[in-house]
Amino acid sequence: MHILDTTPIEVALESGNYECSGVVRDDEGQLHRGYKLQTLRTLLDTAGLMTQVEIGQIQTHDSKLCGPLLSHSPVLRAGDLVLMDRGLLDGATITYLKLKRKVDLIIPLRSDMLSYGEAVKLAQIAGQWEPHPTRPDQHLAWVPSVAHVWDECGVELNACVIRFYNKKKQALDYIVLVTTDRSLRAAWMIKHYEARPEVEADYEQRTSGGWLLQKLSSTRYSRIVFYLLTVVLSYSLYHLFANTQAGARFADRTRQAIAFEQLKTRRTHVIVYAGGYFEIFETLSFVHLVLALSPAVQTRLRHWLEEHLPQLAKRE
Repeated sequence: MHILDTTPIEVALESGNYECSGVVRDDEGQLHRGYKLQTLRTLLDTAGLMTQVEIGQIQTHDSKLCGPLLSHSPVLRAGDLVLMDRGLLDGATITYLKLKRKVDLIIPLRSDMLSYGEAVKLAQIAGQWEPHPTRPDQHLAWVPSVAHVWDECGVELNACVIRFYNKKKQALDYIVLVTTDRSLRAAWMIKHYEARPEVEADYEQRTSGGWLLQKLSSTRYSRIVFYLLTVVLSYSLYHLFANTQAGARFADRTRQAIAFEQLKTRRTHVIVYAGGYFEIFETLSFVHLVLALSPAVQTRLRHWLEEHLPQLAKRE
């Protein structure tokens, strides 16, 4: 199962020297400059890996940016399921995924779509509501075949209509999820799609400072792309380790929380390279190791430091 989503990478609006950046106006009329990062996140048992990314200008529509990714990504295989948000709604893409790549999806409909109205109407007529599996104040209904009122979509869609009381509207309201997987009933559509809130929390971690995704130190596009890909790779390696037995203790903890805990202990670490190998040492443990070396080796190490430390000081 995969989750496809996007996040904006913003820079200062007046900084027009950021190569290949774009400008977009939000719903409130405010202008924003930057880029858009789209990620395909493949879920593991207790985590997920960023297995495919696309980078574009911030004003690029989500459905346009995801086109090449969904069409050619080697990560997607027949029988896979992709969870999307409504910003990625595109009937032609849904049709291509199902017919050409045999990949299914779950995606919410917009309330202004004919298929949304059709699903709600059919659910109301049938009146076969069942309890929401996780939210006691909501109910849901399964509605088959709602694609006949969506001209751009050439495959069958089943719908899950979620009924809830909207406090702002002071009336009943509805959310409609559709899927191309004809074997999924309403409850299972809900259970699968509820994996999305977890990825939203991950995006918040990346953009709020935990993974420093927004900290662009260069205006050159090649360096920006390299930096973003490095962050995505680091994120994936962290979660891959957290999904192992050795790293299970990190599965439910954010990078910020771990860094803060290390700061409180005042422990630091050094990475030591030798030839094609490296090792991570706790600083005091490494000092103890160096002090235990033979006098001849310590002398060689001292001479090496005396030669290279002035060069490092000049760079700083």
